[in-house]
Amino acid sequence: MSSRPEETTKSGYLVLARKYRPRQFSEVVGQEAVVRTIQNAIKENRIGHAYLFSGMRGVGKTTVARILAKALNCERGPAPEPCNQCSICRAINEESLLDFIEIDGASNRGIEDVKALRDSIQYEPMHSRYRVIIIDEVHQLSRDAFNALLKTLEEPPSRTVFIFATTEFHKVPRTIASRCQHFVFKRLSSQQIIDHLQFIAGQENIAISPYSLKLIAGAADGSLRDAETLLDMVVSFSGAQVPDRETEEVLGVINRGLFENLARAILTGQAQEIFPLVESLVSAGIDLRHFYSGLIEYFRNLLVAGISSKPQELLLLSEDEIRELQELARDFQPEELLRYILILQEGESGLRYSSQPRLFLEAWLIKLCYLRNLKPLEQALEELATLKSRPEERKPVDSGYSPTPASSRPGSGNSVRASTTSRTKNNLNSAIKNSPSVFNQEKADALYFRVMREKPALAPIVKMASRLEVIEGKLSLIYPRDRKHFADLIEQNLTYLNRVWAELGGQDLELRLEETGTSAGVSGSSRPQPAVRERSEQIHNKSVTGDETRALLDDPKARALLSTLKGQVVAVRKKTGPDKT
Repeated sequence: MSSRPEETTKSGYLVLARKYRPRQFSEVVGQEAVVRTIQNAIKENRIGHAYLFSGMRGVGKTTVARILAKALNCERGPAPEPCNQCSICRAINEESLLDFIEIDGASNRGIEDVKALRDSIQYEPMHSRYRVIIIDEVHQLSRDAFNALLKTLEEPPSRTVFIFATTEFHKVPRTIASRCQHFVFKRLSSQQIIDHLQFIAGQENIAISPYSLKLIAGAADGSLRDAETLLDMVVSFSGAQVPDRETEEVLGVINRGLFENLARAILTGQAQEIFPLVESLVSAGIDLRHFYSGLIEYFRNLLVAGISSKPQELLLLSEDEIRELQELARDFQPEELLRYILILQEGESGLRYSSQPRLFLEAWLIKLCYLRNLKPLEQALEELATLKSRPEERKPVDSGYSPTPASSRPGSGNSVRASTTSRTKNNLNSAIKNSPSVFNQEKADALYFRVMREKPALAPIVKMASRLEVIEGKLSLIYPRDRKHFADLIEQNLTYLNRVWAELGGQDLELRLEETGTSAGVSGSSRPQPAVRERSEQIHNKSVTGDETRALLDDPKARALLSTLKGQVVAVRKKTGPDKT
């Protein structure tokens, strides 16, 4: 590829994207498969009547279409390479050949435009071998225009070739695409773009570092035309000598040191460093969402540098930059870095739609700072196994059982399920009296955990027992009379508890009430005796009658409270004192 001084003298300054636009197939960058297929088709005279080129912007679709038009009509052809010297090639380069028609599908999208085009191609080409019609952004045509074009593609005029180009292939009707030879133009890699920019810089005597070229290639995002335009901007700002700092300023690129400092603060858990680093971003006018995307990419580079044996083949970074990444990633397992990447990706949508992006970013990054405090699952299971195998004291306890704290009772903020397994097990063990064997005690523990798993609402009620007795496989749940309402709830579930106890190898399960403060319980069968129930209902200021319940439910304030808390009446207690409400 060479510069074209003759064009510069005719039309003034040419931007780099036009000046270095390929004029031969050999100059096309990054589309080897497409070029080779088309050249072979020309050699074997297998020329189709319609081609469809799809791909992202700036990857060579229209350029290849023009080269194909020259190759088909070259005076030395049809030839795999146009000569660019004959009158036909020069006319196509200057867009002055009558048989060469290039249409913008966005501005000529109606059915009348297609009808006019169809009428103009009814006759044989006047000056060339083939009439070539290029419709750029063909997906912009209306439905009626596509229908009008379909008939022409079904019965194409002789010596007429259609070439359609689109960036949105999915919008092209299947009926049109099926009548075309479809070529997919791939996005260019960063290395391909850098190599091309280095060639241009050499031709234009531009002194620019590999780092600046890498920044331009990254900003171009696979588009060679965008990369050439960005290079033009940078040279216009800096001149022939391009400093890295000015390249960052023109492209709006964030200094790589900010990513490194922030990543180091996150990985080492230095949450206090987040606020000044975010403040520096805001003060510099950096878009926080754009910065966040760069931070995700930086962690991806960390992961690649940490696990890849040849990171230089995957990362367009200098050896010093790769070495710094490897040193930072050395203290972390790959799964840890992967966890950071996944959590960063989770926060991307939240940052995008947040009304306070700075607050969201600070909170999310501080959350990441504490991520390393979480214990791995293997370590947690190992500690749990150690705790389970630790010998526990099984000394007889007296009849006095300390009441369960209010924070663990039903309706409080902390439920039994929120307690740790070891704490729950210790609380249950402390309520078991004189278990004759470890086997019986373990069965009582198993009963509680089974209830907690199958009926979470019942487990706290079991825990409210003043004590449990396991004697020769027989389990007694003992409640004081001032907790009779809990005993009533247990009584309603005795069938279920008996079944679970029997499945665990127990012999029998009974419910007992006892006077508060006494050690001797009132024994009974698996259901409390009527006499016991009658005496318990006569306890002063502890009775629950139907009239009192109805009166409470008739109170609007009480109903509102029950509705808000989604609760139910368990007991009605009257205050003793001046205020009897």
